Amino acid sequence: MRKMVVLLGSALLAGCATVSTGPAVIDGSTAAAFEQTLGKARDDLSLKDRLKFEAALTEFRAQMFARADNRQEYQELVRQGLSGLTAPAIVEEFDRNTRKLGTDAADAIFNLKRALGGGGSSE
Repeated sequence: MRKMVVLLGSALLAGCATVSTGPAVIDGSTAAAFEQTLGKARDDLSLKDRLKFEAALTEFRAQMFARADNRQEYQELVRQGLSGLTAPAIVEEFDRNTRKLGTDAADAIFNLKRALGGGGSSE
């Protein structure tokens, strides 16, 4: 009986050790840590949120590409910019930005089309 209690206690402790305390935090300290934690962070999301996450990452990477002078600086900017964040936080920011844009984005595209001679009326 005592052996069974010890085994059950050990199994319970082992199970507790694998329980996550929350979403994975992206670690940008090294390229290897970044890739590993980015993958874990991605796994925290539903399929719908994963699509938003990828869209947010693509936009962020484009911004960092525009700022960087070389590949190493670009990779460092991406890692530093995402370090300490979680995937749910990135998706939440993506949703907040999307709501904020609202119809302004569509209006801006129509204005750009008119400016480039794409036709259309001013209304």
